[in-house]
Amino acid sequence: MSDKQIEVTRLEDGQVMVRKGTWQDVFPEDRREPWAAWYEAMNSEYGYVGYLDMAKALRALPAFTA
Repeated sequence: MSDKQIEVTRLEDGQVMVRKGTWQDVFPEDRREPWAAWYEAMNSEYGYVGYLDMAKALRALPAFTA
């Protein structure tokens, strides 16, 4: 995986895992949209396109269905 590639996947327990390079985080589904909104706000404030890429990647993951 490239250090610039964003990977968003769903774990078996329904949590969301996001990874970019060596950094990764895992959080519950109900935090996915708030994180995407935060990344969009950061993009609006600082203009860094990586924030917008992260928001898009988070929103591209299909919703969890149990």
